[in-house]
Amino acid sequence: MSDARQNRWFFGVIGRFDGFEELAPHERRPTAPPMVGRRSRGAALTQCFAQTLEEPPPAAFTLVELVVVIFTLAVLAALALPLLASPSVQSQQIQCLNNVKQLQMAWTSYAGDNRGRIAQSVAENIGFGGFATSGTQANAQPGQPYASWVLGDASNPDPTLITHGLIYPYVGSLGAYKCPSDLKTNTAGAPALRTYSMNAWMDGAPTWPNNVTTPMVTFTNLAGIGSHMQPAGALVFVEESYASINDGYWIQNLDQPTMWIDDPANYHLNACSLTFADGHCQSRTWTDKNVLAGVWNNYIGFPCDPTSPDLAWVQARCTVLSPAP
Repeated sequence: MSDARQNRWFFGVIGRFDGFEELAPHERRPTAPPMVGRRSRGAALTQCFAQTLEEPPPAAFTLVELVVVIFTLAVLAALALPLLASPSVQSQQIQCLNNVKQLQMAWTSYAGDNRGRIAQSVAENIGFGGFATSGTQANAQPGQPYASWVLGDASNPDPTLITHGLIYPYVGSLGAYKCPSDLKTNTAGAPALRTYSMNAWMDGAPTWPNNVTTPMVTFTNLAGIGSHMQPAGALVFVEESYASINDGYWIQNLDQPTMWIDDPANYHLNACSLTFADGHCQSRTWTDKNVLAGVWNNYIGFPCDPTSPDLAWVQARCTVLSPAP
């Protein structure tokens, strides 16, 4: 190789290392800024790694912080639990509220067509053959002494006990008398036809026996309710428990402030559906452990849970003590 060619090759190689691409000295052209003041990639990584080692590690959770987080999650889960109920449970509760709303509207319409008179509610202990065992029983037809908002016992499979009731013409549907969550069966082994009962102090017959020792008001017309109670706080229909439902007469006794007589249902996440004389309906969630357990002791009654306000809440909405003469 000649000296000229060796020089050109040598300067071409050196030029690439120094940022020059030309092969000849007289053709040198800078293609990249010189490395003055710039650190190599290896030096930068070394410094970054050194700084990382010098930084203190992040602090871990303390025990108190961990407990607070767990407690917060537990509270949020408890609040969200009712919202996580299956759609079928929620839809059944909505249907139940719709049922009692229909019954309440029919009850109000009946009174409106009968000069304010409330539809009678006949109990099975009425005596004298007055409690209907058939929907066609003569003395239980409209206008007769033992006519009732609904006839007979809920365990009786005869649908005429409902269709011959005083308010049925205003309801027009058997389905409105039955909550879809109620699994009680009748004497024929089929699903019972009725879930709801009426507050016995709304023209109940006969008058509850304890009314003799502690006089309580039996309401027979709409005007009488407004004279003694706020209609919005006067209980009319109640979803009754499978444990106690029989006739359509649901009784609570103010003479026994610590004893339930009949049971409310708790089919909807411990709640049941109720209606009031002003026409509104609502769901009430129970906390009384005996109610939730379905305890019942016939007409003797069963004790309330002393830690729950449920019985006092109900009794205050059933009736009031009769005013002194």
